[in-house]
Amino acid sequence: MMTFMPQIKCFKRTNVLLTCICLTCLPLCLYAENIRVLGAQSKEDVGHSYFIELLQLIIDKSSAKYGAADLTVINIANTTHGRSLILLERGAVDVFWAGTNTQREARFIPVRIPLFFGLLGYRVSIIHQENLQKFDTLKQHPEQLKQLVACQGEHWPDSDILTANDYKVMRVSRFELMFTMLANQRCDYFPRAIFEGYGELEIAKKTYPNLIMYDQVILHYQFPIYYFVNQKRPDLAARLEYGLQQAIKEGALLSLMQHHEMTKSLFPLSQWNNKSYIELKNKDLPKETPVNDVSLWINLHDIGSEKN
Repeated sequence: MMTFMPQIKCFKRTNVLLTCICLTCLPLCLYAENIRVLGAQSKEDVGHSYFIELLQLIIDKSSAKYGAADLTVINIANTTHGRSLILLERGAVDVFWAGTNTQREARFIPVRIPLFFGLLGYRVSIIHQENLQKFDTLKQHPEQLKQLVACQGEHWPDSDILTANDYKVMRVSRFELMFTMLANQRCDYFPRAIFEGYGELEIAKKTYPNLIMYDQVILHYQFPIYYFVNQKRPDLAARLEYGLQQAIKEGALLSLMQHHEMTKSLFPLSQWNNKSYIELKNKDLPKETPVNDVSLWINLHDIGSEKN
């Protein structure tokens, strides 16, 4: 089959030639990269808006260097954490946020900047109100927590970390089911990051009023959450890293945390002074984790920093 190409006449007049060149380049000038992300997993997924706002901030901070970009949210019903990673691997979405481990960093390109200054690894517990007295004994006997059962995601690295530290874990495939199982006392506690649990509980209590927060004893392990991109998108990974670095240097990331509905209750950090901490080891923390870059981490054991 023969394809006919339109003929373009050449003009000697410079102004006409320049006009032709500009019109030819116009679509390229107006083109904006489309970055696709998944919608919220459930109504309890209060953190979703944070990651979207942060991505928009990154786009704004990197647009001068990398050009314009638009965010597109793809809503897929009944998407589990594991399914979300499969969609990223297949290129159906461009960015996904998740806690890191060795397997994920081999499977995807990690943007190795902790999205909450490392606070993902500080865990409070949502519990059934009938178990409050049982949890209060943990202040004197923290080892007793190993006798209780934690609800955790089937594909979450947290489940592996807890198991490796000899804690009992019930792995659950769907996020919202963990609240149901906790309310029915099929597990004893649901560990959540200190910036996640309170907003999630506020929503969950409308359905399960017997759930409460226990934050006097906090589990801690080194566990950053990153943006991950498909192995075929090193260009996007570079853009996200650049934008995040700019956001940190300019104080924009910290400002977002201080003002976003999900994370603002973290501050002032001095409120975490009188808590008890149980230290766990994360044996699957990749060796490339930038643990020595103090600009990327908040340490609640040393809250005298400017991030307080």
